[in-house]
Amino acid sequence: MLSKALEQFLNQVAWADDLGYLVIDLPPGTGDVQMALSRMLPQAELVVVTTPQIAARNVAARAANMARRSFLPLLGVIENMAGFTCEHGTTYDLFGKGGGQTLADDLGVPLIGQIPLDPLVVADGDAGLPIVRAHPESPAAAAFRDAAARLADAFPPAGDETCVGRIARILEDLEVPAR
Repeated sequence: MLSKALEQFLNQVAWADDLGYLVIDLPPGTGDVQMALSRMLPQAELVVVTTPQIAARNVAARAANMARRSFLPLLGVIENMAGFTCEHGTTYDLFGKGGGQTLADDLGVPLIGQIPLDPLVVADGDAGLPIVRAHPESPAAAAFRDAAARLADAFPPAGDETCVGRIARILEDLEVPAR
């Protein structure tokens, strides 16, 4: 059902011609949605998000391995819930520490960012506001901006700058339908 909704979303939304990045937050694991996405968007590239916990890291590793079996390039890892800093300035690693870096090392990809656990992310999200707009000075907002900047610097939009972009353009020129 979710795969069908994703397909409808991708096919029926009027995307801007100059769309550089499309970020799709997928449920964890290696289910039908991920496999359907690899068929619908063969030019897709993945960023794996994990938390520091060993169990979460194992699920993320399975998702990364499935992506590689589907020939989807893996760009890197982002660690979510990477510590909580209380109002006194003490940071607590509630879910462990270093899981994102360990996963990135195991996969041979960069650690793109570490997003701290911040109640403002939840409150702003519930209000329909991105934290980078509602609280741009917060550590979580800075971490999101830094991760986005690292991605943009290291991986240009899927255009003529990348091999994937060149292949997509050639297929469009040949009018070969995407799978």
